[in-house]
Amino acid sequence: MVSTSTSLKWCLLALCLQPVMAKQSDYKQKVYVDSVRQVAELNDNKLTFLDDVVIRQGTIEIHADKVEVIRHGDKGADEMIATGKPARFHQLLDNGKPVDAQANRLSYKLKERMVVLNGNARIQQSDNEISGDQIRYDIQKQQMVAESSGGSRVKTIFLPADMGSFDQPAQEKP
Repeated sequence: MVSTSTSLKWCLLALCLQPVMAKQSDYKQKVYVDSVRQVAELNDNKLTFLDDVVIRQGTIEIHADKVEVIRHGDKGADEMIATGKPARFHQLLDNGKPVDAQANRLSYKLKERMVVLNGNARIQQSDNEISGDQIRYDIQKQQMVAESSGGSRVKTIFLPADMGSFDQPAQEKP
């Protein structure tokens, strides 16, 4: 039998590593943005998409009320910020399983390779879920931190049966 501590470690490892196994071919695809309005602030290097925004890139799909794309240098975007009630993210992983995330504010800092979900943040894959006030995921360090404040708590839900496929089947001990 696998101990509760071991199961918890496998669950946390599984949930934390899932974004790393994202469908890599998605990032080579064109980005399609559909919105009711678009505002370009050229002096501020900011592009804002408004009202029922849908972004698609390969299997990635983002739905938000507003998306800001901010550039601080000469090439490409530095940060993308999606807001909504909630803003939603969906992607198929290389293993074919979907991962879904939602929060009032989703921020992706491209140069830092950091994703931050703020306000009613939740990440879900299959029946596994982490929720809190804020979830930060450092893609380079493969590190996730979930936090809550004001008396609320971080919540994690996982199915122990999902653990067996990550390394090898759990061995029962007498």
